[in-house]
Amino acid sequence: MYAVGVELPWSERKPPTFTLLAIAGGFAVATMLSILVIDVPVARAISADEPSPFWDNTLDVLEWLILLPPHKLVLPVTLVVALLTSMVVNRWRALAPALMTIAMVHLATRFVTNWIKDGTGRLRPYEWIKKGVDGSFGHDGGIAFPSGHVVLFASLAIPILYVFPRTRIAAIPLLAITAFVALARIAVNAHWISDTLGSIALITFATWAVSWATRPVTSHA
Repeated sequence: MYAVGVELPWSERKPPTFTLLAIAGGFAVATMLSILVIDVPVARAISADEPSPFWDNTLDVLEWLILLPPHKLVLPVTLVVALLTSMVVNRWRALAPALMTIAMVHLATRFVTNWIKDGTGRLRPYEWIKKGVDGSFGHDGGIAFPSGHVVLFASLAIPILYVFPRTRIAAIPLLAITAFVALARIAVNAHWISDTLGSIALITFATWAVSWATRPVTSHA
């Protein structure tokens, strides 16, 4: 866990909690089960009705929270600037490991997500239904897995909650926003349920892995 405080020597910094790895594994298992059992019937049921514009309209508003509409690189640049600032300003230096974790998780998972999308070639539910093909994976141009939108929001929410454990009050809005984004993408048949679960598994695992490098500053104050 992270806490703002006195900087400790590398050898005395605590390793990341095993809980993150367990959560990542749980979501990975849920992703596999969803692919095998849940995805298709849910997608077919959703396709029977016209989706409400509420989902996309609200998602458009939420995208402004992460500065996506101006340019997709605004947020990554902002995170890097915040990290560099914390490294050069003495009174903010204790925040550097936490900001490094957030920035690294966000940047790494955005990159890895694109690679996974291209590698898996999964059709979106509405594309799969329209084409009427067998299986949603392995198609040219398929980019459904994992959900890019969920990655964008979860790659902020999950590492923030991990590196700043004293801000538990932020857990409800951060997790609620992430959950809404996942539901919004499922509700318009832009993503399978497993796409969103896989995104959470990816982010949680990345937070655990990155934390081995950043090794948090701790405080007993």
